[in-house]
Amino acid sequence: MNHRVKLVAICAVFSVPLIAAAVVFFLLPPSKTMNYGALVQPVLALPEVPVSLTLAGNVGDGKQINIDRGLRGKWLLVMQDSSACAERCQKKLYAMRQARTIIGREQDRVMRVVLLTDDGQPSAELQTAYQGTIWVKAKDHPWVAALAKLNAADSNKSTDEIYGVDTLGNLFIRYQHDADIKRIVRDFNRVMKASQIG
Repeated sequence: MNHRVKLVAICAVFSVPLIAAAVVFFLLPPSKTMNYGALVQPVLALPEVPVSLTLAGNVGDGKQINIDRGLRGKWLLVMQDSSACAERCQKKLYAMRQARTIIGREQDRVMRVVLLTDDGQPSAELQTAYQGTIWVKAKDHPWVAALAKLNAADSNKSTDEIYGVDTLGNLFIRYQHDADIKRIVRDFNRVMKASQIG
C-alpha cells in the first residue's frame, strides 16, 4: 500500500463519524424540548395569599395554614374542580397521587392541591382514597382567578387540567386530565434535580 492510499484510508476513517453525525442531525433532528407537559410561557406567578389558606376535607374543615409554611418552598401538583368530583376530576386526582408516589424518595418535596370551585365538601370516600391531598375552599381564591385569566388567554386550553407549580409559586407547566403519569414524573424529576430550592 503506497503512501497516497494510506492517506486516503486514514482520511476516510476519520471522516465517517463526521458524515454520520451530519446525516443524523439533518435527517433526524432532535426535538426542540424535552418536556412532556405544555410549558407556560411566561410562567404565571400565582399571587401569594396574604395570611392563610382555608382548608376543607380530612385536614379539618376551615383549618388555616400559613402559605409560607404550607405551600411555598414545595413543588405542587394543582388542579381545580367542584367538590362533586366527577370522572375526569377523579382521573386528575389519580394521576397526581400516582405521580407523587412514583417520584419515590423525593416525594416529600411535592404536594397535591385541589382548588374546590364551589362551597361543597369532597365525600369521605374521596378524601380517604386520596389521603394527603390538600383540599382548598377556593370559590373566591386568587389562584382560581389567575388560572381563569391564563385559560382565557388561550382558547385551546380548558380548566380541566393538572398544573405544575414551582417552589417560588410560579405555574410553569400544564397537563391534560388524561396525561401519561410516567411522563409527568419524568418532567418533575428533571426540574427538581436541577433546582436547589425545595
